[in-house]
Amino acid sequence: MMRAVQRTFAIFDCFTSERTSLTLQEIADQIKLPKSTTFRFVQSLDDAGYLVRLGDQAYCLSFRFTRLAGLVRSTLDIREIARVTMTELAKKANETVTLNIVSDGHRVCIEVIHTPSPLMSVTKPGERVRMSDGATAKTLMAYLPKKEMQEALTYASRATGRKRSELAAELTRIREQGYAVTHGERVLGLTAISAPIVEIDGSVRHSITVTGPTVRLEPREREVVKLVTRAALNISRRLGAEVSAEVK
Repeated sequence: MMRAVQRTFAIFDCFTSERTSLTLQEIADQIKLPKSTTFRFVQSLDDAGYLVRLGDQAYCLSFRFTRLAGLVRSTLDIREIARVTMTELAKKANETVTLNIVSDGHRVCIEVIHTPSPLMSVTKPGERVRMSDGATAKTLMAYLPKKEMQEALTYASRATGRKRSELAAELTRIREQGYAVTHGERVLGLTAISAPIVEIDGSVRHSITVTGPTVRLEPREREVVKLVTRAALNISRRLGAEVSAEVK
């Protein structure tokens, strides 16, 4: 039953804004199942009214999704969407997890899940810091629109004494790898690992970050990077973003 549910959702995920209709073979290729097996799932979804077979024998999503989308709570905000994932991440990483937003050149913490442990990082909701250094700030900076990024780079260069070209290269690297890691950059002895949360329009206004003592996190860096990027991917999907890749 679980496998059937996963395959059903895999079929829905085949459709994108660029590819609103797909042939049976194209669906089969994307979900990596034989055409005969794919046909049974597609036919069931067609019968249930979730897919529509077009005149050229391709398939598209039906208007039932529009109705369902209208039932999504308008008051549902990112903190509600992210809280369960943040709690799970905090348990797995055994460190503090924060949800952050970019606002007028600052990064603002809007949610915190603390994990009681020796030397834990203490961050409070509402904490507002000008973006210049640290994994959270750099992650948010890396995805800013071009003009805002240039302004942020100018400030960060002055605040840190680093060359703009070096900072720009670092932000490019963060975008390419999909996460940022800093050791003792904002607070001596603390390590931060941050990943971007993508919204339905492809923009990035939030990031999720694990912070803790370097002595604990540095030996587990690769493990925690995977946990953080997976959590960011999970939240992004719940926001409706078309994302598929985790950190390599």
